[in-house]
Formats: sequence, C-alpha cells, structure tokens
Amino acid sequence: MRARIRADAETTGVDLRALEIQVRLHLPRLSRTAIVGWSPDKVYEEIRLPAVVRAAQVEQSAQDAAHQAHASVLLNVEKVRRDLSLSFTDGYRTRLRFGKVRPSVGHLVQSRLHYLHSERADTLLQFGLFLPGATMPLTYVAFSRCDRQYVMEALAGHGLRVEPGRVLVLTRMHGLAGIPANLMSLTVARAVREIRLADAGDYVVTACNPMLGFDGAAFLASGFVPVALSPVAYRYDETGLFQTRRMPGRSVPQLLDTPRNVLMILGVTTAAKRTVRALDGLITVPRRTHSGGEHVRPRQADLASPEWRARLLGYRRMLEACWSDRTVHPRYQQERAGDGDPRGQCGVTSVWLARELRAGLLLEPAYCYGRLRVGRRDDEDVSHHCWVEIGPSHDPRRLVVDLTGDQSRSVPEPIVLGEHRALADRGLRYEPTTRLGLDELPKDRVWPRFLALDDHLLDDHPLDGRSEARR
Repeated sequence: MRARIRADAETTGVDLRALEIQVRLHLPRLSRTAIVGWSPDKVYEEIRLPAVVRAAQVEQSAQDAAHQAHASVLLNVEKVRRDLSLSFTDGYRTRLRFGKVRPSVGHLVQSRLHYLHSERADTLLQFGLFLPGATMPLTYVAFSRCDRQYVMEALAGHGLRVEPGRVLVLTRMHGLAGIPANLMSLTVARAVREIRLADAGDYVVTACNPMLGFDGAAFLASGFVPVALSPVAYRYDETGLFQTRRMPGRSVPQLLDTPRNVLMILGVTTAAKRTVRALDGLITVPRRTHSGGEHVRPRQADLASPEWRARLLGYRRMLEACWSDRTVHPRYQQERAGDGDPRGQCGVTSVWLARELRAGLLLEPAYCYGRLRVGRRDDEDVSHHCWVEIGPSHDPRRLVVDLTGDQSRSVPEPIVLGEHRALADRGLRYEPTTRLGLDELPKDRVWPRFLALDDHLLDDHPLDGRSEARR
C-alpha cells in the first residue's frame, strides 16, 4: 500500500516517514488472519484513520516546533563538527548549544512531537541541541530510572550485576525533520558525558523497534551494544489509537504477533564501557516475564527516620521557594499571603514528591486528592487537599507523606509523616477521593502547574544538586 500511503501523506501535508511509522504502529491492532485474508486495501483502510490522525497531530506540532527551534537556519548547512560548530555553503558559521531542556518544553516534545504521543511522567533528565536564541531544541533525549525487572534480568543474563538505581533508560529520542544525520549521535554523546559528570548512572539502556522500520543506526553510532531481544506490548484505546502500557484508561492488547525489540546498552563510566565491550550474544526475554511488567524492588529506606524527616523538610524549603501564581491552584489565586504560603500548592508539591520517590527509591507512590479532617471543627479541615501515600489503599499502615500539612491552622509543622491509622488516632484523618499513580498524572489538571514548578526548579538548582534521594 505504499502508493496509497504516499498519496495520503501528500494530501494531508504530513511527512511520509511519520505516516509510515504510524501505519506500522497501528497494524498490530489487526490479527494475522485478517492481514492474510483481507485485501491490502481493506487492511490499510482499517488502520488508516488513526494512523493519519496521529501523523497529522505530530505534523502540526512539528511546524510550530521548527519555528521555535529556528530550524530554517539549517538550510544549506554543510557540516556539523564534533565541537558543535556549523559551517554553511555560503561561508556563514555558528555553533549549537548543548543543554538541559526545560520540563515544559520536554512535555511538548514527548506528548506532541514524539511518534508515541505519550509523556513519561518519571522523566529524570532531558537534554537537547539548540541553535542560538532558540527555545525549542533541534534534537531531544530523555532519561528515566530503570524500573522494569525484565530489563535487569536481561542484563543479569550477561553476568552484569548492577543496582537498578545505576541504570538509566533512554526513553524518548527525537529530532526535527531536516537536521544533519549526525546530530542525534552527537546529542547522545553529550548527554552521556553530563550523566557521567553528575554521577547519575553507570549504564544507559534503550530499545530499538524494527517493526517501526528503525535500524538502530543512531544508537550504534553512539556506542550502544545489542544485548537482548524483548517482546513489545502494543495497546489501543477504544478509538483505535495506540497507547503505551503506562498510559491510563481502558485499552485492548495487540492481536498480531510482532518482531521483538532489540535492547541495547551503553557504558557511561570507563569501567562500564569496558564491561559493555566484552558483552556478546543476545538474551531472549520470555514473553511472560515482559507481560508481567514487574517493577524492580524499591531501595530500602526508613522514611519515618529522623534523617528522612530532615530531608523532607529540606524538600519543603526548596519547593516553597519556587511556588508562584503559576503553580498555585486557581481557587487560591486571590488569597495568597505571599511567598511560602502553602495554600493551593499541595498539588504541585505532591506531584514533585511522588516523582522524586520513584526516581530516588524506585517506589510507586500514590498521588491522593481528598480531604484532611483535623479535630472536630470543620473550619480546621482542608477540604481540597493533596498528599502522597505509599502502600495499598486498603492497608491502614500505609504511609502518608504530606509536605503542606500546615494548610490547616491546627497543624503547626509543615511536614506530616506517619502511618494512616496512627495519624487518624492523633486526629489527622486523610480521606482520599482519588488516588492516581505517577504515570496517570500527565493527564491530570495539576500537570501544567507542576511543569511550571519544575521549570523554576531547573532554573534554580544544578543537575547534581536537586536531590539526595537520587544518590
């Protein structure tokens, strides 16, 4: 159906390769029986609408991004050197800037530009290459902590024993159309150098998906080594659009058996690079191991200890310095008493804490929205409140972590920490009406305000000084 795909790309004004990727991404929604038994026209017609819709969404956002990235400057570029200097056929010269990508910009790349159209809520580090004066990067790479057990087992199959907290996953990689071919590998190389300088990890793992037509050239050029073959979990919503398995909402799994992803690994430190060079062969990840989606075991930490109480108080001081009219809930816009006022800041603060606990301790905290009842007088309650809980919702011993408990006049300390049952016995009754996992939060209304907070934090704190929990 290449002729029809090309015609649709021309008619809708989308990039041909972008549409081809979406066609491949949506094909597994059909069974092999359908693909073999139907005519090619019928097969394509079945997945044409979601593929074209998603490609058109990406294209519209890509045009805006190219403008913000000053991508037109790249016309007639002759060469990009390793020092990031650009030379052009007309003699003009300039230099690209490598740097951290603001969280609000990373949100746009992941949710609108990347072919998966899905933001990773646990993104820890994000970098890109920028033209002078541009706010949008030409290239983009994002990293998260490794939280899937099957990845760790694949590495262990090669005899590689490493703590999950020392393994980063390159989760998103994107380059604007028309950029020089070597920019992606240059971006990865610079990002890995930053990771090494910040002591943020020893290894980087990523996946290459041959089903989508990727050959892994940029990964191989960056020094990645293939180590395993892993199943892919394609899922689709009720309208037929692709969803990652981290996305919330109802979805149905693929019907088509598809090629496996190629897991690849890159050494960050000198010792890790030597280890990677010695790896040979491919481990096959069993489908049952992958489909189980088991999370790696959390790091041991006593959050109720004096050390952690002091750390949480430090988080509170750091975050309240970044609270603003852009981070406060609209209900409290007119009531803010000034800097440090916790009212209306509980949502963004709890999102930040939930993400920090996953990044640093590999925990799976719940973001809770509901009511905090204090004592017996209603005027002491906080009727619209957010906090974090660790543990099952039915467990009375689940841990409550509230960095803005002093929104109630009867709570003198800013940090409330303790088991749910024990706090209730003290007269602090946390009653959640909604509990969301971290992966569900990008779809919640709190997320734009959280991005404003995270932008401010990035401006105020260096890469290696934002959290001790990540060490």
